[in-house]
Amino acid sequence: MSGAATEPTVERATDEEIDAIIAEFGGDPREAIRALLHDLTQLALDSEAAVSRGYVRGNLMPFKLGD
Repeated sequence: MSGAATEPTVERATDEEIDAIIAEFGGDPREAIRALLHDLTQLALDSEAAVSRGYVRGNLMPFKLGD
């Protein structure tokens, strides 16, 4: 066992998935992006509350939206 950590792979969103998200917000890409950033922020806040900072060794980057 080499001990080297393997990076998780992240699938790229398809054009159909992107179109579906934009359609969900009435075709307004800014509203779709705003909602996705809000969701990302909530996930980051939830992970900080649920996971020990020592466990993740500070590898989570804080994500904040402007007011």
